[in-house]
Amino acid sequence: MQNTESAVLQTNSLKNFGPGIDYLARGIARLQPRPHHTTLLTYLNTCWPEASFKHRLTRSGWFRTGGIRHQDGTLLSQDMQQWLERSLRQSGDFEQLLIDLESLQPLVTRYNGATHFFTASYGHAPEACWQLEVEELQEVMDRQLLNSTAEPPQDLADLTDPLHPAKLDGQPLGFPVYRLGCLINLHLALETAVNAPSLRRFFSEWNEGPGSGLTDFHRHWFFQRHQSRNRYGVDELRLQPHAIKANMLKTHPWNLHDDVTGIAAQLRSFDKAAGFFGAWYFGMVAGNLVPRELAERLQDDWLKDYRYISERQAEWIRNWLHKPYTL
Repeated sequence: MQNTESAVLQTNSLKNFGPGIDYLARGIARLQPRPHHTTLLTYLNTCWPEASFKHRLTRSGWFRTGGIRHQDGTLLSQDMQQWLERSLRQSGDFEQLLIDLESLQPLVTRYNGATHFFTASYGHAPEACWQLEVEELQEVMDRQLLNSTAEPPQDLADLTDPLHPAKLDGQPLGFPVYRLGCLINLHLALETAVNAPSLRRFFSEWNEGPGSGLTDFHRHWFFQRHQSRNRYGVDELRLQPHAIKANMLKTHPWNLHDDVTGIAAQLRSFDKAAGFFGAWYFGMVAGNLVPRELAERLQDDWLKDYRYISERQAEWIRNWLHKPYTL
């Protein structure tokens, strides 16, 4: 699945806390990826000693369109779309462009990508944290621009996103590189996020939990940014918490028809897998990891005087049933 371009979210406090964003981006781009990101963490500790960044997780498997190259691998352009638009203007019309491309037989590359998430807390609140996203990119040969065995392209869209691409073997071009994806001050981003009320409720409930002082919020959660434009043309930012162990937690079996002993065992099992107390509630609210019908079952059992959840958790359930929210 193609990853969208990650925009760096600049914040006013960067002027007073930490290095400038351009300086940070240039420094990261000069580093060569190493196992466990040792060079990157050392660099961050050197240029930003006030922060103590920790690697939290890596999400891989995405790709991004690369550039255009000659048959011998020489780079023509790092931007295929711009190169094709410029070539079309030079050729005069699309038919002549195809003739020119037949002669050149250019190759298209792609970037195989992984996003590494790092956090550095500067307070006890979940939102008192910097989240740093660093992309690791490996350029590889992807396809021939023209496919002689398919129908001729009719426009530029058929060249940039063909239905039947002439795939290549994915030969790597050089070494992997780092690229700064995004730096977020969660506290400041929360001020503009359209789902801020739900996030503040989520953070408040986390802080009320008995394990909140015993575990680091960012050991268990990271945030994905979703930036879009509403129907009025206004840009909106949405922050969504995702469990770091989501892939494992999604496979947890639930049987809401079990007896109270069985339900209690399921809650304990989920908490143990997640690594913190009350994980079942937060997994119900964020990430769709827990069936939301669980709330009614727990409420019914509580009203029948079954006390296998705490008073605080029972209050969360009552409040959630009265005013449900999800992230």
